[in-house]
Amino acid sequence: MTSDFQIQHFWTRWGVWLDDKLRNSRVAWEASAWYLAGRYLLKGGPPELSLPFLANAYRRTTSAFLRGRLEHFLRPWLSVSHADVWRKRKIGWARYQPDIADGDLNKSVILKTPTFDEKGVLYVSFEVNWLRLLERCDVPRLLTDYFFVGASSWSPPDFLAHWALAHLGRDPVFLQVSNPADVALYRRLDHHLYPLPLMASDWINPHFYSPRPPAARDIDILMVAGWSKVKRHWLLFRALRKMRQDLRVVLIGQDADGRSADDVFAEAKAFGVGSRIEMIRDAPIELVTEYQCRSKASVLLSHREGSCVAVAESLFADTPVAMMHDAHVGSRVYINGQTGVLLRRESLDVQLGKLLEESARYAPRAWALGHVTCFESSGKLNAILRAYSEEHGLPWSRDIKPLCWRPDPTYADPEDRVTMARAYEELRERHGVTISGHAWQSRMAAGKPR
Repeated sequence: MTSDFQIQHFWTRWGVWLDDKLRNSRVAWEASAWYLAGRYLLKGGPPELSLPFLANAYRRTTSAFLRGRLEHFLRPWLSVSHADVWRKRKIGWARYQPDIADGDLNKSVILKTPTFDEKGVLYVSFEVNWLRLLERCDVPRLLTDYFFVGASSWSPPDFLAHWALAHLGRDPVFLQVSNPADVALYRRLDHHLYPLPLMASDWINPHFYSPRPPAARDIDILMVAGWSKVKRHWLLFRALRKMRQDLRVVLIGQDADGRSADDVFAEAKAFGVGSRIEMIRDAPIELVTEYQCRSKASVLLSHREGSCVAVAESLFADTPVAMMHDAHVGSRVYINGQTGVLLRRESLDVQLGKLLEESARYAPRAWALGHVTCFESSGKLNAILRAYSEEHGLPWSRDIKPLCWRPDPTYADPEDRVTMARAYEELRERHGVTISGHAWQSRMAAGKPR
């Protein structure tokens, strides 16, 4: 029986290593880009069958030559006269279809109420919500009332969903990126999408974090991450085999990509560290914040994802962060001598051990307060929209309401939920758009004298 378990654990360890190599190999990504480009040239056919090859090849390549050739083929389909093909043919929508069926938006908020002569600002996170709007709403008409600010979920972007917003109205759609590197990528094509130098991880409200002093921190390593393979928990498990046995290691996560905490725990057991970790499932944001403020170090081990809000949350909890040196993750730009370390696979255990020993010398909260608060980001977004309005002769007499993420987009000032309540009812009445989390406010507002 023991031998059977040893064999099973060996295959589990080998399997996660191989899966990681195939999933994150730069060579594999580039090869798939060339393959997809070849499929486009050979397949032809209607746009809904051929254009996904182009878009996905463009997303995966880093080759200057291939990118240039793909742009040559893409430009006609992103011109004013042809860009509607992405939304009319619903190109690439299939992966989102089960969620599109729910017509209400989530992770969205009205930042400014429109008036008869001045546009409001509607902030809509993530691609599925953009497609929900396109499915049920006259979005060009909506854009006569609002500046549309979208927040992407991944990097490189899912261009199939992004280009569904191409050339929708007179004013551009403003898109928050998931990685600073994506700004230049957006600007290579004329699709009337305006990339914002802001990420989801730039909207944390520091007032929610009360960091414990170093001596009072009772958790050594904290990892806040969904149970998806993308998060690569196994790298931490492999490192723990060579680290002190008495470390307190806590994982907080939720089901993701078909995986649960049980799958992650099975990997921990395969690496021989199952008894050394604590796992918390589906923790509310308040509990996550408490644990972040009690930890000596926070780790993120993904090779590729979006901006990762948990990194910024850790910084405001005054907890230094360890990330992989080659991570294509937006918040990697936050890591410096004040905020944390960039890890390498071959020395991950040694670097994590040193970070724990020296965690008290870092000052991540001080750095974050000066660079990435929700108030600073709200000011940046407001300045961009105001400058655009002034440049194009549009009125701008009122500023947006400050925005923060906790864990979804909301108002930094709780009073704004009350003062903005009527705006959600008007959005529903005029455009048929309901934003979940604000329905109760809409009903209350509808019952009050106008």
